[in-house]
This record gives sequence, structure tokens and C-alpha cells, in this order.
Amino acid sequence: MIVLDASVVVKWFKPQERFAAEAQWLLEQIGAFRIEAAASEWLSLEVVRGLKRAQQELPEGAILDDDIYAAYNALESLFQSGALLEIPVSEVKTLTKNAEIALGLYAADALHLATAIYLGARWLVTDDHHLLADRVRQYATTAGVRIVTLPEARDLLAAETR
Repeated sequence: MIVLDASVVVKWFKPQERFAAEAQWLLEQIGAFRIEAAASEWLSLEVVRGLKRAQQELPEGAILDDDIYAAYNALESLFQSGALLEIPVSEVKTLTKNAEIALGLYAADALHLATAIYLGARWLVTDDHHLLADRVRQYATTAGVRIVTLPEARDLLAAETR
């Protein structure tokens, strides 16, 4: 089981992102039920926020509101199909609070970390510098979770799916 952070999932919908190829590969594997993956129920809302922010930063027309609605619906479909396990916030609230206090993380980042810890996931896949900080990685490792980047995840998962 792997847990996904919004910084990874937004790449499925945002043009020209770094590690876009790795992100698309991961989406294909998840959609084909080749990889067990999970995320917080906040994931689709975080992606909406990320795409709306990108809409304001990118050239006009690069991301339309219709694109954002479609991204939200695509993520909800992944949750509903079971390809992506959806974890309610209520199940990880205390773990999230603990990570926020111990590490000073934003609530959303702490939530993704707490979700991975709660599930006993092997990896939390992220492209977020807050979660890739040494102290956060050590905290996760102590809890039995390895934090990996998209390229690391692809390499590790590709080796397993051969």
C-alpha cells in the first residue's frame, strides 16, 4: 500500500509539471488496479485548490474551470471505483494533530503523513519539500513509513510489477 500526497496527484491534471511522466505512469498503474494506493478524503479538494492556484499563475486558458471540475470528478471516480482507497479525516485526526505539533507541518501535509502512518503504508509518495525534509522523513521512518519522491516510487514500483 502506498499513500499519495496532493503534490503528486495534481500532476495528473496540471500541464508541464516536473515528473509528469512518472505521475502519469503511477495513475495508469492505480487505474489498472496494479498498485494498492490510498489517500485522504481531502485529496480531491486539495487538487481543486492547486489547480485553481495554477490557473491564476499560468497563461490564460491553460487550465479552465471545466478542467478543474473534471479533475475533481476523476478523483472521486477513482475513490468510488476502489482503485484509490479513500480515508476519512476522522480516522486520522489525532495522528494528524500529533504530526502538526511534532513537526510544525501544515494541516494538509500532516494529514497525508498521518494517513500513511494509520494505514501502515510502505511509502508516502510526494513532491512536497515540507514532507521531504529530513526531520519529517525521520518521523515517518520511526512510524514505519518511508517518504519517497515520484521518481523513487516509479523505480521501486516498476521493479515490483515486472
